[in-house]
Amino acid sequence: MTIRTRLALGVALQTAVVVLVVAAVQFLALRSFLAVAEYERLEMLIPRLEQELAARPRSGTSPPLEITTLPRNVDVRVLQGGQVVAVTENFPPIPADLPPGYAPRAGHDVLIATVTLRGGAATAQLASDVLGVVNPLRAYLRALAVTVPTAAALVALLSFLLAGRLLRPVARLQEAAARLGQRGDLRTPLPGAGRNDEVGRLAGTLQTSFAQLADVREREEEFTRAAAHDLRSPLAALKMRLQGSLAGPRSEAELREDMAEALADVERMRRLTEHLLLLARGVRAVQLLPVDLARVAGEAVDRAREAAPDVRLDFETRGDATVIGDEALLTHLVENLIGNGLRYGQGADMRVNVGGEADHVRLTVQDAGPGVPETALPHLAEPFYQVNTARGGDGNGLGLAIVQRVAQTHGATLRFENGEPGGLRVAVDFPPARPD
Repeated sequence: MTIRTRLALGVALQTAVVVLVVAAVQFLALRSFLAVAEYERLEMLIPRLEQELAARPRSGTSPPLEITTLPRNVDVRVLQGGQVVAVTENFPPIPADLPPGYAPRAGHDVLIATVTLRGGAATAQLASDVLGVVNPLRAYLRALAVTVPTAAALVALLSFLLAGRLLRPVARLQEAAARLGQRGDLRTPLPGAGRNDEVGRLAGTLQTSFAQLADVREREEEFTRAAAHDLRSPLAALKMRLQGSLAGPRSEAELREDMAEALADVERMRRLTEHLLLLARGVRAVQLLPVDLARVAGEAVDRAREAAPDVRLDFETRGDATVIGDEALLTHLVENLIGNGLRYGQGADMRVNVGGEADHVRLTVQDAGPGVPETALPHLAEPFYQVNTARGGDGNGLGLAIVQRVAQTHGATLRFENGEPGGLRVAVDFPPARPD
């Protein structure tokens, strides 16, 4: 069942319920008003009854006097001293000893009141046929039996037409989204995105989401192409070296050289695979604990000095450098920054600083190499981005992308800037660890 049909039926049902509730209240009020009106009418007949009784003295004969001046649907019986002194022909079987008051009896509305008869007190019993009350109520119920279904059907029809008009932009939006999915162009503008209503906001949200999905898809495609290219290169080199080793007789020294080169290709693929897995992990499995960033950076510096003894690598720390984070990810971050400087700094001196301030903990890695063009600085953290001018190396372009991902995971900010007089300076500002 469509939303349009459900809306029409729901509104019709609500209308029927509301009409029935209002009708029930009106029915009770009408019945009360009719009963009060009948009581007042009977009270107004008492003076006429007294006048007729006074004008027609009792003859003492039987049967009692007939009363003829009252309305045809009202029957009367007058008793005095326990005897019936006047009665109409169709008076209902009502007990003679009822107390004064107004109440329904024997299918009639009965009013019992005290009247004056020849200077003495007498009891008058006036009985009105309930049809005077019941018939209007029955007519009202018959009118409701026609009005309620008619109103519900009319409201259902109008609601169906109105819902169709209101949902027409949604239908157009659905068709546009279906075409967008078939064509694959997620950046196509959606109809109604500029409207200032619920449908317009929905269209705007979908358009923004589709644009974000398009960005993600483009990045994934670019990421996959670049990853495939970077994996294919060491694989092809490894295959060529192995084929060369098997092509003919090789000395032990030549085999060792081939194996060393093959191991270098394997190490390159291992490093690339590790970086890809780290990027794919994102923020999952992150253990946020207090970590001394100075200690993590100092250990990374020690390992870098052992790997590159020819490069002067200074390390300095000051203040409290405790941050809340994942030590494994922070280790990757520092190692990638140092490795990037070693790889692209062309053997120039490097400096690593960790400083704890009141509102942040800053990690700075700076090399004295050739630096990068100013136009390339905003793109250094993009996956597989490599600067081809003035800096070179055998990297895969994922190191700084991993640094960016780890910084974002820890709520840190990453900045790239050229140093003075040269080289690249990378600064990462972490929020400090709070006492709680």
